[in-house]
Amino acid sequence: MATNFNVSPYYDDFAESKNFHRVLFRPSFSVQGRELTQLQTILQNQIERFGEHVFKDGAMVIPGQVTLNTDYEYVKLTSHTTSTAASISGTTLTGGTSGVVAEVTNTSEASSTAAATLYVTYTKTGTNNTAKRFTEGETLSGTTSEGTAFTAVVGTSGTSLPTSSNATGKASAVKVEEGVYFINGFFVKNDEETLILDAYSNTPSFRVGFNVTESFVTPENDSSLNDNATGSSNVNAPGAHRFKILLTLAKKTLSSTEDENFFEIARVVNGNIKTIVRNTEYAVLEDTLARRTFDESGDYAVRGFDLDLREHLLSG
Repeated sequence: MATNFNVSPYYDDFAESKNFHRVLFRPSFSVQGRELTQLQTILQNQIERFGEHVFKDGAMVIPGQVTLNTDYEYVKLTSHTTSTAASISGTTLTGGTSGVVAEVTNTSEASSTAAATLYVTYTKTGTNNTAKRFTEGETLSGTTSEGTAFTAVVGTSGTSLPTSSNATGKASAVKVEEGVYFINGFFVKNDEETLILDAYSNTPSFRVGFNVTESFVTPENDSSLNDNATGSSNVNAPGAHRFKILLTLAKKTLSSTEDENFFEIARVVNGNIKTIVRNTEYAVLEDTLARRTFDESGDYAVRGFDLDLREHLLSG
């Protein structure tokens, strides 16, 4: 484990060198807070030892599938009538000029170096049955999830930031499904998440992985940790703290060596996946046993075949 728990107020002084494997409570003796904490550490230590025997750090336990999308269509805007571009996410847009229809799957806000950008999946060609993308300068219309009508104007190449890319085109993104990964001795759940690799290009080069954030959560930060014993005198009394591990999809340059609290799950070079985390192959042992049996006995039939003899020629 990366986090040190032998600090105030936890005082978890578990040491593997002492070979303690159980905490044995005794009647008439008060229970110490560190004993309860150390009890969890002993069990976690056993889980970690087994996990390290089967998995390597960062291994995918429950997919968690990772996919690269280099057909991630972007649309840069010069203006929109909503407060934020994010409020358009999940809505359907129709081009006023082209008639093209698309669903917004992701967004990014405007900055000093980039225009407000929508990432869309086109669902219908234009009114001429040939246009496949929104056209530059046209007005898009739709309705937000709250039922509010809005409009947005597609940028024009050379006037929308950044000027080095067209108003519409292909971007690139990585998506990871919800799953479980083996991280620092724990089996940690990750949420479904999409990370834009290159906002205006589909030939990115990055190391993709999880940033691991370990933290302590207190009742002052999360009221759900207060005592929920409704009807008792101690209702809403502050409860125990919690240790939290959060996985966040992140990217680093290929030359980056900042791997502290970062676990690489994929490597993308010029828009192609070079390495990617795979499901742990428990079947390797089964394959080894099958190969040994074949070396010893070769091919053979366990049960005989049923034969049905028929004439091969119809003579009339």
